[in-house]
Amino acid sequence: MTATVLAYGYEGKELKTLKGVCARMGLRLRRVDAAGYARPVGSFFAPSPRPEGGPAGTVPGRMVVLAHLTDRQLDAFLSAMNTARAGTCLKAVLTEQNAAWTGPELYAELARERDALGG
Repeated sequence: MTATVLAYGYEGKELKTLKGVCARMGLRLRRVDAAGYARPVGSFFAPSPRPEGGPAGTVPGRMVVLAHLTDRQLDAFLSAMNTARAGTCLKAVLTEQNAAWTGPELYAELARERDALGG
């Protein structure tokens, strides 16, 4: 499986920076626009674990979902994002549980976790 970065809320300079990081590392980048927000996150990588439907919701900031990266690639990606000053974003690794969530559902959960940790 191809190491992939799924990007929500990226535009302009931040998108260009993210594209550069992914290109240097040989990672596939998939940008999700508002039309894809109702899709389960996992459906970008494999057949959907649940059907699409209902309101899409919003992703009010930037978020990346990382799939099929090795531990070494994950560490290098996070370091490269910091070095490139790519700005802050919420980050998640694709799991069996979050694969069924839409982008807005995952963003809301990550934001709750960040807030609970005092971020």
